[in-house]
Amino acid sequence: IRMSSEGYQYRALYDYKKEREEDIDLHVGDILLVSKAALVALGYGEGMELRPEGIGWLSGFNETTQEKGDFPGTYVEFIGKKWISPPTPKPRPLRPLPLAPSTFRAETDSDSEQ
Repeated sequence: IRMSSEGYQYRALYDYKKEREEDIDLHVGDILLVSKAALVALGYGEGMELRPEGIGWLSGFNETTQEKGDFPGTYVEFIGKKWISPPTPKPRPLRPLPLAPSTFRAETDSDSEQ
């Protein structure tokens, strides 16, 4: 069973240029996803998600730009609920580790063999 959590979608009403490292840029029309857990951490109250301007800074994911970070609630409007599925971890094939550069002696070795 895949766990999915409740989240909320917002649409950017204005452009926002990020001011800090943890912020994300907004462009008019960007779709942003905020998990309910993020709002609970801010002291979630029923219906709070409907008034992002009253929440303050929101931490979420910009689906349009694929960036994650903080953005001002005053710049977005609530457009609906969305169930968020956590990304399924992809099995990664084992990759051979490259040798540290200091151990590269290959050129001199191959010369002596010929």
